[in-house]
Amino acid sequence: MSKPNKSDILLGQLPKVTCPIWLSDVSTGTMHRSEFPLMKLLGSSFYYPSSAFDGDPVKFLAGNIHSFIYADYGRSEAEFLQALANPGFLGYEAIAARSVSAQELNWPEFPTHLDGSSTRGEFGLIKELGWIEQPFCAWIIFQRCSDRPPSHGPSRFSLLYLCADGAAAYQALYVANSVAPKAIAVIQPGHGFGGNWSNFEDPNQILARTVENNPAGKPKFLLYGGIGSRDRYREPCWPEYGKHICFLEKHDRGTIGVWGLSAGERRR
Repeated sequence: MSKPNKSDILLGQLPKVTCPIWLSDVSTGTMHRSEFPLMKLLGSSFYYPSSAFDGDPVKFLAGNIHSFIYADYGRSEAEFLQALANPGFLGYEAIAARSVSAQELNWPEFPTHLDGSSTRGEFGLIKELGWIEQPFCAWIIFQRCSDRPPSHGPSRFSLLYLCADGAAAYQALYVANSVAPKAIAVIQPGHGFGGNWSNFEDPNQILARTVENNPAGKPKFLLYGGIGSRDRYREPCWPEYGKHICFLEKHDRGTIGVWGLSAGERRR
């Protein structure tokens, strides 16, 4: 993962917000005793399907957004715990963590895929190749270390990490609960040899259609990018995000373009 690092570049479009009460009140004890706060985590959240362990969105958006939800069926729980331990998030420590069951997410089971363009084709092949890990869900609260100044980043942020398909999880989390995230990421989603059964960049395939058809509306912002220069990401992958805001530089020599909904889409 990476270091949260407050960037002012988005503040005009995505204002800095104070730590919400539900987040500031979480402790190891309350996390395990209290009901899982699903709707609080979903509200004003950042959703990142096919995320691997990419910490760049937290680096740029922590403080503007406090709840980050990642989904990737290709990463095991052991790999996730290793990523938390090293490199983790520089200047932050996990102060509370627990596993989350599918039932706490109001699911009968962790979602694997939706009925998209080739449920028996690409998905079946990827499953046979063993690229889909045993499902799990973990919820972690991170707190800024006491030796770090406020300029390092927000006091806290929340990470919900799911080993689940990105499109199916969007349906089960957001559409089923009549809510939309504040922002969504399509960053190096890995179609084909990357292990993703569906192409998240394609506006006609299952993730984009699921986002488009959510009665609660669309995310206000799209982060689109990956390995390569800005020239590769001069246009958004989904055409309704026609308002270019800025480019952000990834830690691995890549680029992330930040896009807002076009004026006509915001009025819908």
